[in-house]
Amino acid sequence: MTKETIQDDLVFIKKIIEESRKNIGASGIHLIVWGILVSIGLVISWFLAESSSIVKASEWIHWGLIIVGGWLFELIYGWKVNCKRPVRTYAEKVDGLLWLSIGISMTMIGTVGTATGAINIYYLSPLFSTILAIGYFTSGVVYDVKWIRNLAFGWWGGAIIMFIFPGLYHLLLMAGMMIAFQTIPGYIIHKNWGG
Repeated sequence: MTKETIQDDLVFIKKIIEESRKNIGASGIHLIVWGILVSIGLVISWFLAESSSIVKASEWIHWGLIIVGGWLFELIYGWKVNCKRPVRTYAEKVDGLLWLSIGISMTMIGTVGTATGAINIYYLSPLFSTILAIGYFTSGVVYDVKWIRNLAFGWWGGAIIMFIFPGLYHLLLMAGMMIAFQTIPGYIIHKNWGG
């Protein structure tokens, strides 16, 4: 490879990143919606647990509504966005598939994992926090936006605390993290790049 070829390749890669970054605004809406839905679900779970009126069926009902509602939003909004702008950059495709796989994995862990008893409910929040950190770290690298990448450290830090000190407070801590590390960043992403 010649020096000129390497420079051309670097210019091409930089162009792809810049083009992808212009289009990440749509992902801000996903972050806002999921951040709000999950925060509401966590606060409801905490309230039910603290009031000693928790019934397993009510947990499944409110989380079922939240998860189904979130996935319906993904289908409808995703279809709408893809119809408007069917051509996506490679980086956008990779990032979209990353978050799709994270969403599917978290849904499976939260439903199948807890229903079968394979996952202790006290470790759902730190486990989800660790998984979300992977998504933010990778997305930040894909789009070359350091502050998005650095959100991962907040998710990892919260996970460490929750792994070391399990308890019902996880629900409120995780709700706060969803607002601080997902909903607010989603708003900033949408405002800056959403158009």
